[in-house]
Amino acid sequence: MNPSRQEVFQRLRTPCVELSSVALRFKAGQVSQKALLLALEPAHNVLKDTGQQNLLDEKLAEYAFFPLTHIFNQSRQLSSQVLHVAVQCVQILVSQGWKDRLSPELARQLLLLMCLMVGSPSSQQSITDELKSSVFDCIATILHQLSQSKSNFLDDVAPKSIVDQLVYQILEDMTTSESESVQLATAHALSELQSAVHNPILLASLLPRTISSLVKVLRPSTQARRSQKVFGSYLNLMALVIKQVLDDSVVSPKHEGQDPHSTLATAPEQKVLDQAWLKATAPQVDMALTQVTKLRHHNGPDVTEGLVELCLVVIESCPNSLSISLPLMVETLIVLCRSTTSNKAQAALDHLLIAQPDLIDIMKARFLTWSQALPRVMLGNDDRPKQQMLGMVATSYVALAASLSTTADVTKQIASVLVDSVSAAVESGTSQRKLINDAASNSFSELMKQSASTRLEFDQILLDHQSQRDSALELRSLISLIRSSASSHKIIQSLVEHARDSSTTRQLAATWLALEFLKPSNEEYFDVGDFLEVGEADVGLSDSRPFLISDLYAFNISYLLQHVEMPELPSPDWRQVAFSMECLILQAAQLGRSYRPELMETLYPLLTLFSSRNAKLQSHAVTALDLLSRACEYKNATEMLIDNVDYLINAIALRLNTFDVSEDGIQVLCMMVQLCGARLLPHLDDLIGSIFGALDNYHGYPQLVERLFSTLSTVVDESAKAPALLAIEAKQNDSSSNFHSPGSSAVKDIFADLQTRSSRNARTDTEHEEISATPQRPWKPTEEAHRSADDKASEDEPMIHNENGDAKAGDLSTAHRLLIRIAESTVPHMSSPSPRVRLTILDLLRTICPILSVHENSFLPLVNKIWPAIEDRLLEQKREGSRELPYNTQAAIDTIGIVCENAGHFMSSRIEEIFSDLESLFTSLWTTVKLRKSSHKPTNSRPHGGAVGGAEGGPALVSMPTLSEDKITPTTLPPTRTSEGQILEAVVKLLVTILSHVRLSEDNADRILDMLAPVMVTDRSRMVRNALVMYNDDFVWLFDQGTSKS
Repeated sequence: MNPSRQEVFQRLRTPCVELSSVALRFKAGQVSQKALLLALEPAHNVLKDTGQQNLLDEKLAEYAFFPLTHIFNQSRQLSSQVLHVAVQCVQILVSQGWKDRLSPELARQLLLLMCLMVGSPSSQQSITDELKSSVFDCIATILHQLSQSKSNFLDDVAPKSIVDQLVYQILEDMTTSESESVQLATAHALSELQSAVHNPILLASLLPRTISSLVKVLRPSTQARRSQKVFGSYLNLMALVIKQVLDDSVVSPKHEGQDPHSTLATAPEQKVLDQAWLKATAPQVDMALTQVTKLRHHNGPDVTEGLVELCLVVIESCPNSLSISLPLMVETLIVLCRSTTSNKAQAALDHLLIAQPDLIDIMKARFLTWSQALPRVMLGNDDRPKQQMLGMVATSYVALAASLSTTADVTKQIASVLVDSVSAAVESGTSQRKLINDAASNSFSELMKQSASTRLEFDQILLDHQSQRDSALELRSLISLIRSSASSHKIIQSLVEHARDSSTTRQLAATWLALEFLKPSNEEYFDVGDFLEVGEADVGLSDSRPFLISDLYAFNISYLLQHVEMPELPSPDWRQVAFSMECLILQAAQLGRSYRPELMETLYPLLTLFSSRNAKLQSHAVTALDLLSRACEYKNATEMLIDNVDYLINAIALRLNTFDVSEDGIQVLCMMVQLCGARLLPHLDDLIGSIFGALDNYHGYPQLVERLFSTLSTVVDESAKAPALLAIEAKQNDSSSNFHSPGSSAVKDIFADLQTRSSRNARTDTEHEEISATPQRPWKPTEEAHRSADDKASEDEPMIHNENGDAKAGDLSTAHRLLIRIAESTVPHMSSPSPRVRLTILDLLRTICPILSVHENSFLPLVNKIWPAIEDRLLEQKREGSRELPYNTQAAIDTIGIVCENAGHFMSSRIEEIFSDLESLFTSLWTTVKLRKSSHKPTNSRPHGGAVGGAEGGPALVSMPTLSEDKITPTTLPPTRTSEGQILEAVVKLLVTILSHVRLSEDNADRILDMLAPVMVTDRSRMVRNALVMYNDDFVWLFDQGTSKS
């Protein structure tokens, strides 16, 4: 139950009496301002509480206002804080007490009082922004109550009316204040003033200074920064001012046949707002609107909402009086439709086009104007105007299409404009594009990494520069909007026709646009609904999406084929080739598995682009290969290549069998092998033969030979990654089993040796008896006897006779035989004049030997064939005038080590033959490295020569090399970054391999021990020490003892 009026009065009585008493004492100088403020705050709190409970009326308001009059009479002596609280009390009394019963006389006094408080120049203290905002809020409240009471006392047109004073004070603070609260309060106050004034003549007189002030404050300024909320309130205020003064119902005749030069206002006592005034006012307002609409690119939602409201007022309420501004308002509304902060503009534009068909002609005219200007704008360097113009063209076209106002001319115009615009943008980005084209191509390893990560979309090749990306996004947004319109198929058809233009730039632009239009909007590549368009009444077969894709594909695929198949013709622009790949993917996506037969024509040209010198074209080809496999419903690109391997192999072989060997075929083969791995090896039999033929025919061209062997090396490398797919069965010969290092002889070893000798003597006696006995069969022919003698002469090569046995018995897999052929093909080219070729061959042999060594019956004959060439590479550095490069010598040593490791004792006689050369090479390298090291750091001296294990002056158990000033410790490690140091390391590793895997004579084994002994005390001694310990641990022990004693 609400308290009675008497109870409310009692609540007000105490603080009001106290306030009145303190105010009078303050006037007499008996109390301070602080005491007055302390007395004022309780009164304000009681008024606030009772006002919120709606308990005040006009009588209570008059009672509470009385003590406030004492304060306002002393306003010049009071602080802003006291006045601020007092003004808030007045605002409560007006809004909750007097309400619409506020008398005009009291309202006039209050308004004058408020104006004096914020505008009196004689005030001793500065007026705070807090006081100003409260004063203008109070003015707004007073004016609002006056407008509710429909009082017309403000309609006085006297020269010095209260309205003039209010407008002046409000506009003054609106333009000069930097406080957001004051800016918002002034806008609110002026808005209420416009609503409270009902006299059109008076409102018209206020229009010029109000509009000019609003234009000033709506212009961005560094002196008085304004937020988007303030801008929004000012825009709403301008819309209200224009609507009240220039509404067609105010300034236009209401009845047909009325003389336009007669009185236009309905009230006879009002002056005439004739056409002369309107003609003078409209251009000025149009100029102001031109300045204000520059805010249409502002991102604030309040600004957008305010501009939309302003546009709707001009278009809906003032279409005749401000007809000069209609194009500007329509243009602004179109720009605002692109805003992401509000959807009101788009809804308003759609409504206006339906409600006012006359606007369609304006919009069509603006669309044609913007379309003609768009190519010129796209030539500029600034990206922002491009985005704005593209957005306006897109919105206007979509609006026209939605209103069914797009004619054939408009459709043709938009297609031509798009092509011209993209062409202009491409031309403007020529310098940036040249920098991209000059970039180095990617290596095969980088391409394989890209292929391993499946990519679902192409990189951009037009408008891809950093400065063009925003405009490119806007252009795609335009395309997305147009694509959703009913006439999009006509535009695409026109773009496909433009793709046949004679200008390369226009071809690129039209093709790019057509691809953007034809690309599916979702992640799926194909939609059955595309074919259903054929059934529509206004879409023919030639306009359907599948037909347009096929038409675009048929024309552009020629660039891809021409780039590969017809190199004698002028090479097309690389971007045309890239677009042809995109057309290929689009066509394959809509055909699915049905496109697989077409791969015979397009797959190989696509693969050749992997070797392009253009990095972007390479990347495009990698993406196209992934997308093509998906489109044709393969699991991955590898499966697609394997499925089409016959066609691809034939295409590559055709280019290797002709007189002009193409590098494209070599590169395609490398790429295929790297993608497919060892799975491809069984299909390469004939192709490897073509490579051998090319090697024989072009052996005098080192670069070509190097590329061919690099291809073979790639085949071998990929085979080594998956040995299980090679189907090489293990088959060993006991004669090549590893030799166990000699150790200390035990009694059982002596008995075993005696037993072996006894068996050998028995076998010899048996053979002698067979030879001496009477022949039981005819004698061998002479030729066969010689051949048998040759076989017997090579008993140290136990597997040579198997070359015509197991190795050719048909039990080898295709992949196995192919690898053997590759290894055998290296022999004639080992003496190539190109050091890179020799290095490639040696690397190939190091990789292939471990693979083939599993089947010794075929591997050992291969070793017999390749050994002379490898040996020759090792001995090349000894020849007079030799220019063999160090890395080739090191590669030859490493290759011999691999062969020894895999061939075992089969290498015994061959190592014996070159052992002296190895020893000489080691000695020279060791001496060179030792001298280089000693020249940088002093070394400890020791006696020249010496023996390990013998007493002083006594016989030595193991002779050691002379180590004068070469006692090596871990801190005196020979440098290995020099070529001699690296070759020395390779020789040491080879000697360790020989000692571990090859049977040697005792003399040569001791010589290896002597060579490797000094190496045991370096920081690389672990491998050497382990090998020497396994071979002869007694020697290592004796060496350690001798080293410790020295």
